[in-house]
Amino acid sequence: MDSARDLLDRRPERLVVTGFRNIMAACELGDMDCWEAAWQHYIAELGASPARRMMGELQYWARSLRRHAGRPLSYYPQCCRQLCHDECMALSVVAAAQAGDEATGLLAARYLTGVSAPRALADVWQATLPFACALSEA
Repeated sequence: MDSARDLLDRRPERLVVTGFRNIMAACELGDMDCWEAAWQHYIAELGASPARRMMGELQYWARSLRRHAGRPLSYYPQCCRQLCHDECMALSVVAAAQAGDEATGLLAARYLTGVSAPRALADVWQATLPFACALSEA
């Protein structure tokens, strides 16, 4: 089994976790430097054109997560080489979307958001699909 350090060495997982951490922090703290950190990371990893699409999909996904979460979402600082529960579940939702596994994605969304309302989970799932697709294409 991969450790968090191994996962964060892989580009797709690093993009999801770094994006999640920075956008959640930007929203929670109202700090545009966090948004800028995500943007700069995506440009460095992908180039400007793919980064623009990824940032748009990331922000839409993050808004959906925040809107439907039944509790504050947890995340570690950008530089941390470990993963918390919510970051693991965020990775799981995206991985399920890339695999076309809606049942697993909805379950991971439930554990991530702490809600079980079908409409809320469906909204999170629908917001995850374009982010997962953009990640696959990048």
